[in-house]
Parts: sequence; structure tokens; C-alpha cells
Amino acid sequence: MNFIDSSAHAIAKCIRRNYSEAGSEIALRYAISLLINTLTAICVAVIITFFTGHVAECIVGIISFIVIRYVSGGMHMSSSLSCCILSIIIFITISNFTFHYSVAFFIIDSLSLIIFIITAPNNIKNVSSINEKYYPLLKLISVIFVGCNFIINSTVLSAAFIIQAFLTTTISYKLRDVIERRIPNL
Repeated sequence: MNFIDSSAHAIAKCIRRNYSEAGSEIALRYAISLLINTLTAICVAVIITFFTGHVAECIVGIISFIVIRYVSGGMHMSSSLSCCILSIIIFITISNFTFHYSVAFFIIDSLSLIIFIITAPNNIKNVSSINEKYYPLLKLISVIFVGCNFIINSTVLSAAFIIQAFLTTTISYKLRDVIERRIPNL
């Protein structure tokens, strides 16, 4: 058990022991694990980008990535630690896309748009409480977010969108499976 899961387990047990009306220990552990995972990834990414001088870009990248991920779904890692590590890598990568918006980023946004039209929302059925009848609306929201960047011209947003678009493709699932087979305890 990694530090995220063991911390979540201990906190959930403590909550259940001291607050009998709390939800089940399993539900608490899952929710606390998500919270620890997210906060750890955000804090580590912000600290690292503080030293690289890209904190503002990191914060914009984190917010845009989380919002587009919420509406478009995508691949999930099998452990909280691997998810946290991948999130840190994604947040830091996004924050370092601080170039002048050019034809290359127009192409990246266009590619993101096409991928979201084809794949979004992806893999949210058992993760989200959003009713399936709203899935076409989620696709539309994903497409609108990316479409807005044709006006905003943010390379940080371009990076967030293309990375998230990739995470909705079957290639990302295959890549995850290869990585998790090669590093089984991650």
C-alpha cells in the first residue's frame, strides 16, 4: 500500500471510529484518497514550477486540465500513486508550454478538437454520477472549450487540451497497460 492509500485508510478509520454517521469506510477511503492524490499532485507541481518560474502557467494549466477532464473523461491509472505521478508530470509539462501561439498550436488545437469530437466523453460511466443523456452535452462542452482557444491563443491551454485528448484515446489505455505491466508496484 502506497502513502496515499495508507493515509486515506488511516483517516477513514479515524473518521468512522469518531463519527458513526459518516459514510462507509470504503467510500470514505476512496474520497480521501482522491483528495490526497489531487492535493499532492497540485502542491508538488506548484512547488516545482515555483523554481522554474512558471507558477501562473501551472495554475492555469491545472484548472484547464481538470475542467476539460471532468467533461471529457479519459484513461485512469490503476493505483493512486501512479495517478499522482502522472498528474504531476502532466501539470509540469503543461506549465512549460509558454511559447508564442503559432500555426503549430493551431494544428494542435485542431487535432484536440477532432479527438474530442470522436472520443468524448470517455470512460466516465462508472466514475461520474452524470446521467448518460447528458453525454452529448459533455462532448459539446469539450469542443467549445477547445474552440475558445482559437480565440484565446494560449499555448498552455493547447498543451492541456492535447494531453487530455490523448487520454481519451485507446492508445492511452494500451500505453497505460504496457507501463503498468513493466512497473507492477507503481
